[in-house]
Amino acid sequence: MEPGPPAPDEARYDLCIGQPGRFARRSNATLRLTDDGIDYALDGRSGLRPYAGLKAVRIQLFSPAPHLSALIQLDFAKGWPLIVHSYTPDGQISDGRSGTFVAFVADLHRRLSPQDRARIVFRRGFSPVRHLVITVGAVVIAVPAFGLLLLALVGQVPLGKAIWPGIPGALLAAGFLNLAFWSRPGRYDPERLPDGLWPRN
Repeated sequence: MEPGPPAPDEARYDLCIGQPGRFARRSNATLRLTDDGIDYALDGRSGLRPYAGLKAVRIQLFSPAPHLSALIQLDFAKGWPLIVHSYTPDGQISDGRSGTFVAFVADLHRRLSPQDRARIVFRRGFSPVRHLVITVGAVVIAVPAFGLLLLALVGQVPLGKAIWPGIPGALLAAGFLNLAFWSRPGRYDPERLPDGLWPRN
């Protein structure tokens, strides 16, 4: 059965959703935002989840726009959290879907009342422990990789022997450092969404 036309106060977004867990299944779904809450269907369950039951929101960026990879996690007082992804269920990045994701995030925050914003905890990034693990991992990879390249530049190690392990290691470390930068933990103001959702001018 096809859904009927949207009500004047609602908007619909076709995105990938899921629940927390390493092996949690992700699926495409239509999310319906109204002035009262969010409605969606997942694993055979559906219904409106009011903003009054929303206790925390977390935005996680893996890479910034224009190649946006991100998620938003909505924690409710009752029931499972809802995770909405900017990418497809198989992890592919799509410009069209990224735009829909950003519009959804902005619309959700716009619909929250002042009372909701005062009650809800707005977080960004990984947990401090997970972020520390990523940062330490990046440093552990970066030190020998860049050190090897530096030794080659000053003539202490043959350049041919330094390039093959040094460059891949440096690129891997750069990727981890980029993730660590965009996933740094903290709070954000619901009036000002985290940097990285929109391309820089």
